[in-house]
Amino acid sequence: MEEGKLVVAGPLGKNDQQYRGIFILNNISTMEEAQELLDTDPAINNGLLAYDIFTWYGSAALPEYLPFSDKIWKLNP
Repeated sequence: MEEGKLVVAGPLGKNDQQYRGIFILNNISTMEEAQELLDTDPAINNGLLAYDIFTWYGSAALPEYLPFSDKIWKLNP
């Protein structure tokens, strides 16, 4: 997150693919870079979870989500 590569991470609801969560990454140049970053996650690194990588295009404002959510949580825990 400090490097600006992780925008959002969190659980997913029930779905047909049985995916448990999602990472939305930013400032990643290649699929290999995304794989290297994901492989640093302890749950992935220890074989507890696996991942699929998809290209996704969303709002340019999405990277502002985490800084503002931190401010809101500090004001209203």
